[in-house]
Amino acid sequence: TAELDSARFSDPSALDTNDRELAEFFEKQHLLLIESATSKRFIPPSAEQEEVLAMRVSGLKDPSLLALAASTKTFSIYAPQIVLSEKTYVGPIGPASTKHYLFLLEDTLYQGSDSVFVISYRPRSGTKFEGLKGLLYVSTDGYAIQNAIAEPVEQEGGFGLKLQQLHARVNGTGPWFPHQLNTFLFLDMVQVEEMRLMGIGRTYLKDIAVDVEIPRREVRGPELVMERLSTRREEAFWDSLRVDTLDLRERTTYQVIDSIGEAEKLDAKVKWLGALGNGRLPLGPVDLLLDKLIWYDGYQGFRLGAGLATNDKVSRYFRVGGYGAYGFNDAAWKYGGFLELTPWPARDLA
Repeated sequence: TAELDSARFSDPSALDTNDRELAEFFEKQHLLLIESATSKRFIPPSAEQEEVLAMRVSGLKDPSLLALAASTKTFSIYAPQIVLSEKTYVGPIGPASTKHYLFLLEDTLYQGSDSVFVISYRPRSGTKFEGLKGLLYVSTDGYAIQNAIAEPVEQEGGFGLKLQQLHARVNGTGPWFPHQLNTFLFLDMVQVEEMRLMGIGRTYLKDIAVDVEIPRREVRGPELVMERLSTRREEAFWDSLRVDTLDLRERTTYQVIDSIGEAEKLDAKVKWLGALGNGRLPLGPVDLLLDKLIWYDGYQGFRLGAGLATNDKVSRYFRVGGYGAYGFNDAAWKYGGFLELTPWPARDLA
């Protein structure tokens, strides 16, 4: 979606035609809407596997094309180091955190017989490290973190990130555990008519079970798996899972973007982009292997060639490929072939 400047867009009559149309567009809908439902297993300290049960992407008929977007990643505010967007920060509650962070009591809230202390934190002046700033809501019920808000002190150029993670006791009396994660991405480097784009993600954790025996084999292999066909679910399935029902703006997003996606054949275009990223250009039942087209090294000099491999249109259980190339420096032909087997083709692995 886009973040509208309230001062600039407060008077629609003062806007030009382009600004007015953009404001009306973003008031009615978002640019992109993604929903997913997953099941996750975790064995401490780091063994985990997540299975995508269902996924829906506005504009795409095959949601598996964006499978990685379904992955749910929470963070532990208690950890010495916290990784956000592939960057590591010093945690505000880790060992010796008081040497790095300044904490201030901002407010006290009351929930039944318990109190919640609202504490702000930020790096101490004079310190230099990859730090965070935000708020901690500490409940006197076990003196646990009930709500954690965090954002990097120094945001990456053109990119802003803010996270909120809510915790509650499992089944009301169990241990404290995350139950909701809200993510806010601010894309300053991507603007539409001086409006910056932003992404909002909400992750809800349900049916949480702790201290259960999980066979080690259930978390072996890739961290994210997907049964491609099973991700396409009827609306009744989504209604049974959603914590919040879709509002008019979200329903409009699906209706409009799905129509655009069908007209523009977005599925095919996304598949092509994915294939190019993997070095394979689809040509009917075979892929052109882009890494075999040109090569250079000191012995062969420039080497020109071509390579082909079968794709899913031939078989999802195997791929057969080969290549031929000629080196201009050593004046010699090279060739080779390969066979790849996929015993479980129904599962997309990430």
